[in-house]
Amino acid sequence: MMSAPFSFACPTKVHFGVGTHRDILDFLPQNAARVVVVKGASDGASAPLRAILDTGEFTVDIVTCRVEPTVETVNDALGQLGSQPVDCVVVCGGGSAIDTGKALTLALDRGRALSDADFGQFHAHGRAITLIVLPTTAGTGAEVTSNAVLGSAQTTAKVSLRGPALQPDIAIVDPSLMLSAPRKVALFSGLDAVVQNIEAHTSSAATPFSCALTTPAVGASIAAVRQVMEAPDEDAWTRLAWSSLSSGLALANGGLGVAHGLASVLGGAYQAPHGALCGRLLAPTLRANLASEEASTDIQGRIRFCIDAIAQVFAPVDVSDPLSGFEQWVQIQGLPRLAHWGVMANDIPALAQAGVQASSSKKNAVPLGPADLAQILEAAL
Repeated sequence: MMSAPFSFACPTKVHFGVGTHRDILDFLPQNAARVVVVKGASDGASAPLRAILDTGEFTVDIVTCRVEPTVETVNDALGQLGSQPVDCVVVCGGGSAIDTGKALTLALDRGRALSDADFGQFHAHGRAITLIVLPTTAGTGAEVTSNAVLGSAQTTAKVSLRGPALQPDIAIVDPSLMLSAPRKVALFSGLDAVVQNIEAHTSSAATPFSCALTTPAVGASIAAVRQVMEAPDEDAWTRLAWSSLSSGLALANGGLGVAHGLASVLGGAYQAPHGALCGRLLAPTLRANLASEEASTDIQGRIRFCIDAIAQVFAPVDVSDPLSGFEQWVQIQGLPRLAHWGVMANDIPALAQAGVQASSSKKNAVPLGPADLAQILEAAL
């Protein structure tokens, strides 16, 4: 891996730790006159932040993200905000709120509604509006990535806006804002962090930089999601928040794999939560990657490293299958199978074909074809 040239970027300024949200006023643009707050559906996590912002000498507008974002929901929010200039967008929420905030900031800065044509472009920097992100769940790492995943009424798949204009200027990662996350949200988002770390670690596009992040984060994220589900406290959320942040930096500077590729296809077609899909697809994807005859010694070693890390946290219930303990645990935790979201056996061929074409799949650990992806989907059905 070290012989190939590589690049990396970390353009977002990160403030990490319990209580860091209290410094929000220090990070706003000087002389800001209008601030837009994008929050999740629940008021609980964002309430402390909004109380602080209400003490400032500027106008605060609230945009609430109640569903997974689409071009239409972003444009609706844009229309509601009117034509008065915005100095700063502050996002306080989970992955959906963050993607909404990123896309809304781009639309506000460009002064026009988004269209499907925007998904084929590279959105360069030059944005005048400051974007500050405070995640209230630990999973996507979207606070440090330069893309926003949206759905569209015109397509059944989720697609991404990409480019430096989507990159947050500042990320305030405060685990205390995550303590009130609902159990289901904690599970789904936590599994997303696990899968992101694993797929970034095994990706064919992995670099020494991304692996420096994922090597400790793979095992840490697996242990953290179990701790958050079984004994949640500030320490557990701090560990998971750091693992999530690491996964975001790693995927932004490397790649992912077919679990994420299939999840993007399934999420668009069945409106299923991204983290739930990734978590359900993880074990069969690892098995398919390990079984591939095209896996190099290096890639095989990285795949086995991840499987061993899972087995260390979730002791196998079948000695012949190191992933069996993990699969039993997610079942006990209530992670739905694909059929729960409406996936049927006769849907699989088309889904597998679409999954092969997904951008994340192109950087999978090994090349997998439609037949391989069909087997993964069948195992998760």
